[in-house]
Amino acid sequence: MPNQPLQVSARCIDNPGCVFTGEDLRIEIVITNTSGQMAGYPLAYMERRGPTVMLRDPASGRSQPQRISLADHKLRGVFTAIAPGQSITLDDVVKASQLRQFGEQVDVTAEIGVSTTITVGTAGATQPFEGKVTLRIASQPANLPQTPP
Repeated sequence: MPNQPLQVSARCIDNPGCVFTGEDLRIEIVITNTSGQMAGYPLAYMERRGPTVMLRDPASGRSQPQRISLADHKLRGVFTAIAPGQSITLDDVVKASQLRQFGEQVDVTAEIGVSTTITVGTAGATQPFEGKVTLRIASQPANLPQTPP
């Protein structure tokens, strides 16, 4: 969508390369207000519901959606204010069990979506927001030498 007031980025927490080691991967999604106006995001709702996450294996073409949780729809109307230039964060987990479904050596993209209705400006006008970001998650190649402790 053109003229989006919010920008989305993501990273793996405590794992800058998003290397799959057989454990769950903790993801931090950062939503930044890039406009010159106040913006409101339904953070409490999205924390309970979670973002949409689609795992895709480019080699095989297989994809697997991660389940989202149920959240009270009343929270969709409770907005966390984000000042211009400021950010909020939303944490999520990509389950190891879902990554293992792609085989012994994982090399997938995680398409993360945080789309919802937001408010913009002091009058609180609502508008749709489509925020998406992609992370690559891959197993560490087995042929890399191990570093001594």
